[in-house]
Amino acid sequence: MSRIALLISYDGGPFSGWQSQPGGCGVQDAVESALSKIGERTRITGAGRTDAGVHARGQVAHFDAGREWEPRRLVLAINAHLPESVSVMKAYAVKDGFDARRSAVSREYRYFIWNASTCYPHIKPYVYRLHGTHYDWNAATAAAPLMEGRHDFGAFCRAADRPGNTARTVRRARITRQGSLVTFKITADAYLANMVRIAAGNLLSVAGHKRSADWFESLLNGGNRSESDRTLPASGLFLWRVNYR
Repeated sequence: MSRIALLISYDGGPFSGWQSQPGGCGVQDAVESALSKIGERTRITGAGRTDAGVHARGQVAHFDAGREWEPRRLVLAINAHLPESVSVMKAYAVKDGFDARRSAVSREYRYFIWNASTCYPHIKPYVYRLHGTHYDWNAATAAAPLMEGRHDFGAFCRAADRPGNTARTVRRARITRQGSLVTFKITADAYLANMVRIAAGNLLSVAGHKRSADWFESLLNGGNRSESDRTLPASGLFLWRVNYR
């Protein structure tokens, strides 16, 4: 038996999130079903549990194979049984102690905003559309790095899922802009429920001059979800990369 890691990309729109669901509507269910069709009846472990509607460019999962596989042939075999919305991009033979979730040192998410009066049809499902020309993205760009370091992100957590400890370490937080496309990039050791989408909503309020950078910084000292602004929709969020030592 050998342990294998998979790099998986998916469109989260048709799914109820990464995690296996009773009705079989999780991305995990789709991958496990494909594995069973090639003789690998096994559970897989993912690096991150993305919510319903959230996409992934670089999800990582591992499983213990019952036979030896050449990585390229394994990728082709799995993809032959996956829906169009999911693709295994690569497969790797890894050490037995590797764990897709526990071995990860950080995860990078990206949130995409399209700020223009019109939008290309093929990207509409994967961005948050924002009309208007009054947004000050320089203000949001200056505020984003305030998240870096160890802070109490209690105000950035969905109230129903708030854990006892809401401190997290953000390694990097940046906003970039290329034409109409605004990208919020964040890398952290771990996340709270809806943390990235709430952070994106707060930064949008700074860009729209509804809130100040000082207000944004004050949220990093703990607090309640009610102190933050809105949670942006899942459609613009991608699990971009999982980092390992």
